[in-house]
Amino acid sequence: MRSSRIFKSAATVVSAALIAAAVGCGPREQQTLEREVSPEIVEGGAVFRYVDADAKKVFLVGDFNNWTPNSDPMKDLNGDGHWSLFYPLRPGTYQYKFIVDGRWIPDPRNQESEPDGFDGINSIVKVPDVGSG
Repeated sequence: MRSSRIFKSAATVVSAALIAAAVGCGPREQQTLEREVSPEIVEGGAVFRYVDADAKKVFLVGDFNNWTPNSDPMKDLNGDGHWSLFYPLRPGTYQYKFIVDGRWIPDPRNQESEPDGFDGINSIVKVPDVGSG
């Protein structure tokens, strides 16, 4: 059991490094990728995160907002390339992507995906039903 957890942790670090290299992240952004989960399920929805120091505009699109390109801009509060947005979601499974400076891309830190019907992939977020107690 312990060796399984160690393997998963090592796989996560390697995956983050490969993704960081693919999206052009530096060491600081890579360390952030290793720590942060995207999306992060929180009470009432999810926090979506994207890291790209060169991005000028990032939007969140998905079946939860009818794939409307400019309706949900993400914010980079510090100007450091760390974009985020809380989106209220009910329990269920949703497909989404980011629009980064006009390019539609799946979440590079989320391995859950499905074909998008256009020879690409959509990222998947699952919001669990926590029940009524």
